[in-house]
Amino acid sequence: MSLFNKFMIVLLACCGMSWTASSYSNLATETSNTQKIKEFGLLKNVEDSGYPFFTLTIEFPERGFTEYFSINVEEVKSVNAKTLSAAVGKYVSFEYNSTITNALIDLRLTGNSLLNEGEAMQFSEETKTVTGILSNAAEATTGDTPGELYIVTEEEITYKFPFFITPKIVTANGKTVVGFYVEQTSNVITALQVK
Repeated sequence: MSLFNKFMIVLLACCGMSWTASSYSNLATETSNTQKIKEFGLLKNVEDSGYPFFTLTIEFPERGFTEYFSINVEEVKSVNAKTLSAAVGKYVSFEYNSTITNALIDLRLTGNSLLNEGEAMQFSEETKTVTGILSNAAEATTGDTPGELYIVTEEEITYKFPFFITPKIVTANGKTVVGFYVEQTSNVITALQVK
């Protein structure tokens, strides 16, 4: 639990406000959840994700698992595409930020999907829902970078979703919607050295 979340629990307790598990869940969804981590692992694969971005598959043999990381070689100056490819099969030490974000799967207005037409969506056990007022979607996204839309609940908790806002989504701005989403972890390397 982050220092901020601990502070909020103490603050709410001091003010005599009730605190439930769902309140913590909502607070955690609203706040940034980023951790900076140092690691050491075996570089198994390098995949071009559209220059300057690459996806690295790194194995941790001692712990018996593999994880995926993204790297921007224009920001991490110690490597480039050539040195990454040459490092496959070698150990690397690196630092990365791990961020949990909400990935929107479906958005519904009066029961009708604003994202998917035709086939009914199938959701996994990890899928969560939020009902509230759609905001920050007054105009469609232009360009290659997603916008960010918000769903604000009755309790005034804001759920943020990076998303390409379409004209259909714009028509629902300011209205009550239901969002279906999953929490995803993004691991972004900020420093890397080949051993």
